[in-house]
Amino acid sequence: MENGEIRSAFDLLLEEIDEIVLRLNEKGALLFSTGKYEEARALLAKVESIISFRGKVLCLEDDWKTLNVPKTKKSSESGKKRKTKRSIKPLKKGLKTSYDDFRFPILVALSRLGGTANIQEVLCIVEEIMSDQLNKYDYQPLPSNTNSVRWKNTAQWERYNMVQDGLLASDSPHGVWEITVEGKEILGKAKENTDIQKKLFSGN
Repeated sequence: MENGEIRSAFDLLLEEIDEIVLRLNEKGALLFSTGKYEEARALLAKVESIISFRGKVLCLEDDWKTLNVPKTKKSSESGKKRKTKRSIKPLKKGLKTSYDDFRFPILVALSRLGGTANIQEVLCIVEEIMSDQLNKYDYQPLPSNTNSVRWKNTAQWERYNMVQDGLLASDSPHGVWEITVEGKEILGKAKENTDIQKKLFSGN
């Protein structure tokens, strides 16, 4: 397997993990809504473990990049075997809208909704705000679940990152997103200055 193919394998693995987390979160929300709190908490604990595992995968990906492995000559036989086994290809980097790009729209959406709202309400406004930015790759279904659209998966992962950064509440009810005081302050600054917006939300 070539260097580029291994990086693609990491991308595919991360996308599959993302999808698993989202499905487990949906199941957890259902358990909470039906009063099965112990089962829901146990499932959410499992989600946290999976997210921790995802972090390890990211570290391994970084380690692989630093190795800078030189290209090797493929054998025709091994190439044939790989082609018969591989059926799903990960999306190349740079084609879908990045995680950071969802930060500002998510905060704006929550602000419009009074600071707190359920996932679907937030995503509906986010889609409206990003209508000129979301592309055909964002609207493609995930390889592991044709019922799940890629941009929604990206947005929900960015919500997790925003919680870690203190922009969204970590203790809001499951399935509900809530902006924090810090999130409101940063949103206010970003609205006033587009340069600040780019610096805060695009990592520039």
